[in-house]
Amino acid sequence: MKKISVISGGTSGLGLEIARLLVKSGKNVLILGRNNEKLSKASHVLQKDSKNMIAESLVCNIGKEEDVRKVGEFIRSKSYEVEYLFNNAGMGLFTKAQNSTSALIDTLFEANLKGMILLTSEILRITPGYQELTIVNIMSTSALLGRAEETIYCAAKWGARGYTEALRTELKGTKRNIIAVYPGGMKTDFWNIPGQNRDISTFMDPAEVAEKIVNAVIVTDKMFVTDITINRKK
Repeated sequence: MKKISVISGGTSGLGLEIARLLVKSGKNVLILGRNNEKLSKASHVLQKDSKNMIAESLVCNIGKEEDVRKVGEFIRSKSYEVEYLFNNAGMGLFTKAQNSTSALIDTLFEANLKGMILLTSEILRITPGYQELTIVNIMSTSALLGRAEETIYCAAKWGARGYTEALRTELKGTKRNIIAVYPGGMKTDFWNIPGQNRDISTFMDPAEVAEKIVNAVIVTDKMFVTDITINRKK
């Protein structure tokens, strides 16, 4: 079986940079994303970097169970062994607490929490217990701090953090390693929100953040990192 790394939200920003570093490090990758056109462009980029490594892509809305099941089916049909799962997908939508609606809550929770849970569950389900598996849950510093006009977003991210901690406890003593990552703001399409303008000129370069994450995750020796918080210099 060929080992592969699965990256959700892999079409741009941090997810794509992680995928690029992985293939350059000799890892096979499978990137997931909702948009077929963006996936095609990202795949083209990865093919240039991959040399002899496998760079697969698959359309998937990780918030939809039927899509996630198809990911599992695809991996098994290719006889791949998942070595790393990078739960990177997410979205932001910031507003005052008084503007919260059921639709906003559902949208943010699906993208930032439900999708992480569904994809992790599927990868665990298809990965035999004797195989080593590292799950990297990439969240946000908003999972550590409460922020104004981020009530729903923080709630979703704090939920993701709680899920990560509980997952780590449940899988203790197995061949599953759980790594929590809390990055600060980055210069990505994440901030392209209609009607909301933010100055991101001082935010971090996703390529540099990806390097911090990948180096910490794949260079393990006899130890591995459990929690990573990445902030920009002030």
